[in-house]
Amino acid sequence: MATVYSFYKSNIPLEIVRAQKSVFDHFGIPLRQEIDDSLSHAEWLWQTFDKSDSDVVVVADIDAFPLNRGAFDLMVDKASEGRLVGLAQVANHRDPSKIYAGPMFLAMTKKLFRQFGNPNLSDDGKLDVAQVLTEEAYKAGVPVELVFPRFAVQPKWALSDKGLFGIGTFYGDLEFFHMFQVRHNRAVELFSKVADDTINGRFQFDSYLDIYRKTPSQNRITRSLRRVARRVLRSGFD
Repeated sequence: MATVYSFYKSNIPLEIVRAQKSVFDHFGIPLRQEIDDSLSHAEWLWQTFDKSDSDVVVVADIDAFPLNRGAFDLMVDKASEGRLVGLAQVANHRDPSKIYAGPMFLAMTKKLFRQFGNPNLSDDGKLDVAQVLTEEAYKAGVPVELVFPRFAVQPKWALSDKGLFGIGTFYGDLEFFHMFQVRHNRAVELFSKVADDTINGRFQFDSYLDIYRKTPSQNRITRSLRRVARRVLRSGFD
C-alpha cells in the first residue's frame, strides 16, 4: 500500500489537518502529514520524491483527499506502471494553455523521478511548482494520466479549453476533492463537511453551496450595521 505524503505549514487550521486525516483513515490509506515552516512547498516535494523509500510516491495537498478508495488504488496502479498521474491543473498566471499533473494529488515512481534527472520543482517564472514533471514526461514519451475537474462549488479559473476549476473542486467521477485557498473564510466548514460526507457515503451538494454563499451576505449585513453604528456614534442620537 502506497503512503501518501502531505505537506503543510503552521498557518493551516488544525480542523483541516484532522478532516483530511479522517478521510484517509476511513479508506485505510496510510498518510504522513508533515509540518515544516522552514521549507517551501517545492523544496518539500523534491525532498519527498528524492528520499522516499516507496517505489510509488504519492503526494497530496493538505486540503485534498480521495472521494473513494477505488480511485486512489487506480491512481497508484497507473503510477506503478510507469505513468505520471495527477489532477489536471493550469497555471493561469504562467501559460494558461498548458494543462499539467498538479501536485495537489500526484503519483509517480521514484524511478521515474530519477529518469527525469531529479529536476528542481520550484516555480521558475515559466513553469509553476512541479509542472516540470509533466514537461519531462512529454519529452521522454512517458504517459501522463490526468483526472479532470467535474465541477466546483465556486468556479474561478479556466482549465485551458477543458472546463473550470475553483473553490471546492470535485475531480473525475467523484474521485478526488481539492479545496483550494484553504485559509480563506468558509474553507474549514466546507472542507470538513465534504470530508464527513465522504466518510458517510452521501454527498449533499446543496449544503456545500449554502456554506459558501451564506457568510458573504451575513458579512455584508454586519458591515452595514457597523457603518450605521459608527455614523450614529459620530453624530449622536438627537
